[in-house]
Amino acid sequence: MNVFHIGTIAFETADTKRELKSIGGISGYIIELINYSLSKGIRIGFIGKIYNYSKNKNLSYIQVQNKVTSTNKFLIHLLYKSLITKLPPKAIIHAHRPDHLAAFIIFNNRPSVISLHGQQAHTVNVRKGKLIRTIYQVLEKYAVKKAKALIAVDPITKDFYSKLYPKYQQKIHTIPTGVNTNVFYSTEKSISRKKLGFKESDKIIIYVGRIEPPKRIDIIIEALRLIVQKDNNYKMVLVGDGVLMDDMKSLSSNLNLNDNIYFMGVRKRNELPLLFNSADVSVLISDNEGSPLSVKESLACGIPVVANAVGDISELIKDSHNGFIINKNDIHDIANKLQLSIQNTKVFKQNCIDSIKSYTISHVSDDVIKLYNKILNEQ
Repeated sequence: MNVFHIGTIAFETADTKRELKSIGGISGYIIELINYSLSKGIRIGFIGKIYNYSKNKNLSYIQVQNKVTSTNKFLIHLLYKSLITKLPPKAIIHAHRPDHLAAFIIFNNRPSVISLHGQQAHTVNVRKGKLIRTIYQVLEKYAVKKAKALIAVDPITKDFYSKLYPKYQQKIHTIPTGVNTNVFYSTEKSISRKKLGFKESDKIIIYVGRIEPPKRIDIIIEALRLIVQKDNNYKMVLVGDGVLMDDMKSLSSNLNLNDNIYFMGVRKRNELPLLFNSADVSVLISDNEGSPLSVKESLACGIPVVANAVGDISELIKDSHNGFIINKNDIHDIANKLQLSIQNTKVFKQNCIDSIKSYTISHVSDDVIKLYNKILNEQ
């Protein structure tokens, strides 16, 4: 079996600098699926942009651009690349955006799969202008029509696209993202804190992800302000970067929280387990999610999660068991649930670890590979 993924990913080595793309959840999803597929003897190729590519990765690489530019330029280069690229017979194309698939298969029709990481159509409709929305809608509709299968990473995304394209709803399968429990697992908190320079008395809330508009970092900071008014031992560790970084630093300063918030910037994925294990609770408040890896990675490290019900979070997080589901519009509720989670972090620990047993990389990747085989058998 040959599978070619389309997208942008970043590999990491000891010499790799911390790059913005290295923390992306979709990049992590693709890399874990690639590594697992290679371990099962599947021949893997990649079409797009790989940061830190080396030939010893044991996958063929078809570079679309030297550097990542705008989505529109990437699509144009991808369309051109499809005209001059020869792939093995019956090779499966696995795209991670509908428009990526559309651009590549217009003149290169092959068995194909799209992973739907959240409601991309909704995001484009809200954040882009009329022209971009129109172009995207055309490309997405074509991709959904031509794809042999679509993988929704959460039930909400499946329901969204089933209603948007009822004619093709039978092609949509729910397969969540998976966590690598060989990398993300519970370790001694005191050791992690010592390595990072945190105090034993600190009560640490961690956020890992992009610092961009859909991620409501402002709400988290406002909730922290309420907590700190009662207990100054509460700290927040923000791991990531994005267009709102300066705004969030300004908000932190305006609320006199500079001593309570650590802006860690982008970290390599292999640094994340240490950061999670130093925390007491993980938080995610977002306007739109699919199947966020940071939630699963936190749980795998035994750290409870406080989050609002987006994507598949409500299937993962159970109140007073491994965290809490909150109303993102109720800052007092958020502050209260963060404190409750920290008070019960030791009680919740094993529940957190147990809750991701069906979300391991091997479990979810096997489901993807079964789907590949189904597509090939139907050819």
